[in-house]
Amino acid sequence: MGFLDKAEARIEGGVSSLFAKISKRHLQPIEISQAVKNAMDVAATAAGEDRVLVPHRYLIKVSDHDSQEVTEQLLKAIRAEVVAHASQKGYRLTGEIELKLEADAKLARGRVQVGSAAVKSLVTWQPVITFNGERQELKSGTVTFGRDISADFAIDDRGLSRIHFEIAFNGDVAAIRDLGSTNGTFVDGARISEVVLRSGSKITAGRTEFDFDLLPLTGEPSE
Repeated sequence: MGFLDKAEARIEGGVSSLFAKISKRHLQPIEISQAVKNAMDVAATAAGEDRVLVPHRYLIKVSDHDSQEVTEQLLKAIRAEVVAHASQKGYRLTGEIELKLEADAKLARGRVQVGSAAVKSLVTWQPVITFNGERQELKSGTVTFGRDISADFAIDDRGLSRIHFEIAFNGDVAAIRDLGSTNGTFVDGARISEVVLRSGSKITAGRTEFDFDLLPLTGEPSE
C-alpha cells in the first residue's frame, strides 16, 4: 500500500463531526470551508517553537443531495480559503492542499464531516535562503557569505565584508553569526552578533537582502 493509499485510509478512519449542522436548507460553502479549517486547527501539531505542522489532505463528507451542488470550481474556492487560513495561523503544510469530496448516504442534508490525514511522517527540515532572485538550499554544518571568492556564497556587493557572516544548521536549529563585518549583519531590522534564525527571518548585510526559511520534508509515514 503506497503513501497516498495509507493516507486515504487514515482519513477514512478519522472522519469526525468537527463541524456539523443539520438544516433543511442547502449546505453553504462557508460551512464547508469552516469545517476544513476546524479540522486543520484540531490536527495542528507543534514541531518546534515556531513550527506548527498541519495535514494537507482532507476528506469532506456531505449528503448525496449536497454533493451534487459542490462543483470543482467551488472546491477550488474553498481550497483558497483554507490556504489563506493556514497562512494567517502561521501553519506549515506538509504538502499542497488536497480536498476530496465524498457523498455519504448516512448524512442528513446540510451536514458536513471532515477528516484529515494524521501528521505522522518523519519530518526533516530543509533550510533555504533566497537572495538576488535565487533560492539556495543549505546543508547541515556551517556556510559563509561575503564578497570574497573564498566564501561559500560569494556575492558581488561592495557593502559586504570579505567574509561577512555565517549560518550554521544542525538538522533542527539554524543560527547566524556576524564575523566581525564592517557594516554589520541585521536580522528582522536588528543588528546581531549571533542569533537563532526562524522561518521567515529577513537578513540584511551590505546592500543585499536574504530571506531565510525552513521547509518541512516528509518521508514515508510510520505505521
